[in-house]
Amino acid sequence: MPTASRYSSRRAAAQPLRRSVPTNQLHGALAELLAWDGKGWVVSCYQKLEPGDRAGEKYRIKLKNRLRGAAERLAILGFSHADREKVLGALAKVEDFFRHPSNLFGGRGVAVFAATGFFQAVLLPYVLRSRVMVDRTPVVSELVALAELGSRLLVAVADRKAARLFDVGLEGVEEMDGLVAPGAMRPGRFHADRDAGPGVGEYRFHNRIREEKHRHLARVADAVGRAFRAQAFDGLVVGGIGVDANALLPHLGPEVRDKVLGVLKLAPKQVSPAEIRDRAMELLSEAAETAAAEAVGELTALRETGWATDGVEATLRALARGQVRTLLVDHDAIVPGFRLAGSGRLTEFAATSHAEGDPVPVVDVIDDAIEEALRQRARVAAVRGPMARRFDRLAGLLRFRTPR
Repeated sequence: MPTASRYSSRRAAAQPLRRSVPTNQLHGALAELLAWDGKGWVVSCYQKLEPGDRAGEKYRIKLKNRLRGAAERLAILGFSHADREKVLGALAKVEDFFRHPSNLFGGRGVAVFAATGFFQAVLLPYVLRSRVMVDRTPVVSELVALAELGSRLLVAVADRKAARLFDVGLEGVEEMDGLVAPGAMRPGRFHADRDAGPGVGEYRFHNRIREEKHRHLARVADAVGRAFRAQAFDGLVVGGIGVDANALLPHLGPEVRDKVLGVLKLAPKQVSPAEIRDRAMELLSEAAETAAAEAVGELTALRETGWATDGVEATLRALARGQVRTLLVDHDAIVPGFRLAGSGRLTEFAATSHAEGDPVPVVDVIDDAIEEALRQRARVAAVRGPMARRFDRLAGLLRFRTPR
């Protein structure tokens, strides 16, 4: 029989299962998922929805293969006929959800959870790795890590006349009180005094315009600083028009400058809250990709020092010892393996000592390794493309040196 979940969270009192509509309310959805009472099997699906995945609906083709693979493994993993039918029904719910593109607007990733009498979908700024898992409880470590990491951003979009501030989070976007420059109603072009002669006063006019602009941006920077002191923002996004998109940066205080996540070219008067949120979430996704690239570079530097592992089995052993601080995974690799019933250790190979118990088949040890790493509060870097060929499917940056 399949083993019970290693990632379960129990609640004091059971509640009836109910169907939930797709939502961006991460914390509310997470609370409901953590309250799962363990009755029946749950399909957990994480799907990347980057522009490359959406092109030609490539994600649907790969998702179908993952769902088919999960269905084919049910008999191998020891599911009874009744359980197989329930899981197949949940897999069909997941596939049906992705048939409707309207379900996928507003995120570069989505987490979907389905079981008999239950359905939940959460749009995310990014997903570590596309995967499908069947377990006794929803696999929510990635959601927990995202909630703990913090993704609440302050977006400040300013030009020389006005500024708009937005509170952007995984649960939506809210516009805050904006600012208007005191001289905003003054004409933007110089008009010569006919009696004074052509060009007279133009220099002073443009100097005054520049001074008003800098004073306005200084007030915007002060408002940004006050917002950070009053509320728990995790990062700042700055926006503006054209080459002046980053004009606010020199005015920011040192306590805020290090929090800048990126600069966007946006017009304060035209931009909508929905566009603000989409662009901010895009920056979060790009930040995750940058962090993954940096982890690969660090692996290259540490590979021969004993402070890193490269390869599936060596990294799984380090993970079992609690050594891994950053787990690097090849997004597209699939490694069938086993979990040893006695010790709980993941391994690629069935042959092992009897002291650790019988090997229980695992569909993909990389998926389970991600959950284990997140449970240990390690960072996970999912790598795609040419960079993924710089290590052997799974690698780790370590908290302490590997025993020799």
